[in-house]
Amino acid sequence: MISEMINKKLNKNSEAVFSADFKNLEKIRDFVKQFALKNGFNEEVSDKIALAVDEACTNLIRYSFNFDNNQKIKISVQTDDRFFIVNIFDEGKPFNPLDVPKPDMNEYILNFKKGGLGIYLIRSVMDEIGYLPSNENNPQNTLTLKKLLA
Repeated sequence: MISEMINKKLNKNSEAVFSADFKNLEKIRDFVKQFALKNGFNEEVSDKIALAVDEACTNLIRYSFNFDNNQKIKISVQTDDRFFIVNIFDEGKPFNPLDVPKPDMNEYILNFKKGGLGIYLIRSVMDEIGYLPSNENNPQNTLTLKKLLA
């Protein structure tokens, strides 16, 4: 079903809207992964891209939507000449992941910390990250994740 959402001939862009529910994270991962595979990424890299999007959506559900599954997450995937691009649109509380400092991994490991590495993972997988919060001219927050095409 997810692969049917992706236009097989043009394969330049596709979008889908999901309710902000943890049950939909698998559908979101599948949607992104299938598009990545169709655009030349191997299984491993496609899984990593899908995981990065999953982490971003998990943060939205938890922190921006406060577990309100009536909220919607719109995912747009596209390619240009250089990049595989995922845009994640939401109308929740704005949160710029670029403001989160990089963790000190030595301290993290020494103190047996758990969780809190989602944004670190996103940064390690994707080549470029951008964020545009909602404002009077833009009703949705937009997180843009880019990966150089294979």
